[in-house]
Amino acid sequence: MAITAKEIAQLAGVSRGTVDRALKGRPGVSEKTKARILEIAKQHAYKPNIIGKALVYSGKPIKVCVILNSSGNPFFDDVKAGIFAAQEDFASYGFEITLSEWKGYQADDLLRLLEALPENISQLVLTPICNPRVAAKIRALQARGVNVVMLSSELEGIENAIYVGCDYLKSGRIAGRLTGLFSNGNARLYIMTGSSQHKGHAQRVEGIRAVLERTYPSIELIGISESNDDDSTAFHAMRAALKEHPEIDFVYITAAGVKGTLLALKEHSHTVKACAFDDVPVTRDALRSGEVLATICQQPFEQGYLAIKVLFEKIILKKDVKHPIYTDLSIKVDQSL
Repeated sequence: MAITAKEIAQLAGVSRGTVDRALKGRPGVSEKTKARILEIAKQHAYKPNIIGKALVYSGKPIKVCVILNSSGNPFFDDVKAGIFAAQEDFASYGFEITLSEWKGYQADDLLRLLEALPENISQLVLTPICNPRVAAKIRALQARGVNVVMLSSELEGIENAIYVGCDYLKSGRIAGRLTGLFSNGNARLYIMTGSSQHKGHAQRVEGIRAVLERTYPSIELIGISESNDDDSTAFHAMRAALKEHPEIDFVYITAAGVKGTLLALKEHSHTVKACAFDDVPVTRDALRSGEVLATICQQPFEQGYLAIKVLFEKIILKKDVKHPIYTDLSIKVDQSL
């Protein structure tokens, strides 16, 4: 059986897009890499896949508009890396990606970006927020024939939109279990979340509550604050909570705002245990220092890649994509690093 371009990429240790550029003599590939790819192709008698070429989308570019509330949130660095890796791999099918970023969870900010989309848009990847005006706008885009992928955040009531991301409810239940294990089932817990406008953040809190009520009745949930993924907001909210409730001895940070939350905990008169979500630089540093006991990780690079891949499968391969598409969850402690 003849070797495929995908297999050449695996043997050469490069992306499918790099192989395509090398085989077609396009720029953007070093001479050393190009020579290695061509040698592998020659050794294995590579022949272009005529059927695969026929799948190219009419020779026209497939413009994908990506809108992420990623400004100031390091979690999305890997998400964006995954998106652009997919763009490279599917470049030969005409995929072109434009990225717009915003910060926070204000509906007006997202709506401005949605209103600025080109008239001829046909593919949209976004992190939505729970807002009826946003939902109405997305449904209006769908009515115009736009394929919608919701990435890292989901909005209910949007039919035929594909969700790619974390199973937030499950991750919340894991967080509840970690809280119980690290506290021996007895704690005065405070939760620093992101925003109630993010369905996933609300589900994480819901998952924690469910496990505490069912399994750890001696853990008291003192309160919840929203950081809007902002360290300054997290710092002031956590400081105020500790002043009002000095008995707090465990904090779960369920979104961004890790740096600000931990800074407030350092000022407190006694040690407060803390756990977090995601594998980002500030959390890794906190694991090493012992300020964070454990963090629950998703797969941001894979999520970004899959958000584009599902569009490829839907448009080019004409597949009926089943969703939601959840990526794996894992737990990291200091010894994981």
